[in-house]
Amino acid sequence: MLEDFYIDTYNKVWGNKDIGGAVQITSTNNTLNIESGSNIYTITIPPGTYHTEYTLNKSELIEAIAEEFEYNQFPVQVYLGGNHKDVKYNSIVFRLSDGSEIQDINGSFFDEFFNSI
Repeated sequence: MLEDFYIDTYNKVWGNKDIGGAVQITSTNNTLNIESGSNIYTITIPPGTYHTEYTLNKSELIEAIAEEFEYNQFPVQVYLGGNHKDVKYNSIVFRLSDGSEIQDINGSFFDEFFNSI
């Protein structure tokens, strides 16, 4: 499930993939499921090109994902994370705002933009 991901003390799950620069979302990589113990929150990210700028700490992709969760009234928060492993990069960070823990994340978006470096 989430063994390969950093989960901080606030139950935020940090992605392993750099989303810096331009990211292309299509119908083949736009589904995302966030699972808690009792719910599955599913969104579809609108196709398009989204830009993330590390130095400005700004991401159109994070904004688009947040809008989908808000529109559906799901208790999922999404953040732009800054990681500093061998190089500095931006990743996606998820947290449930209802106090529950994320049990799993999956979908075509997860496979391409969250799962691996």
